[in-house]
Amino acid sequence: MPDTPVYSLRFRIVAGLVVALAAGLFTLAYLSFQEGSEDPILQSGDADEFVDDLIPQRNAQVLQQQTVGIDLIPTWTGVLVIDGTEIPQDELQVTQEIGLIQYTPNEGQAVEQLLAGTNTVNAIVWPLAESRETAARTISWTFEVV
Repeated sequence: MPDTPVYSLRFRIVAGLVVALAAGLFTLAYLSFQEGSEDPILQSGDADEFVDDLIPQRNAQVLQQQTVGIDLIPTWTGVLVIDGTEIPQDELQVTQEIGLIQYTPNEGQAVEQLLAGTNTVNAIVWPLAESRETAARTISWTFEVV
């Protein structure tokens, strides 16, 4: 008795098309996510030369204890101002080697928790080779606390 295929030719063609379509949609979704992660405001000025990322992203939805920060190139530094409160230097988590400045709200600190609703962060940043007084720039963004 000759071997007969388990699946018909039509089934194999349709299954192949479904797999190809799924792979194409996955690739499209991945590329859309990658392009969507670039902040259009940072890309429109010269901030893209020294800002790598905002934490959290502009217009993101986060929890009240979310870490807030900015990822700069390593030759820049700065401070964070959250909803009008400048975070003291000793409460910031600064990793200068990679240009990361972060703050996590906690009891007994300048900002104990992020407020429900819209929160605004101003990152005042400047090159390490210069001073805050002469070279500071402000990067502002908002996000929602749910």
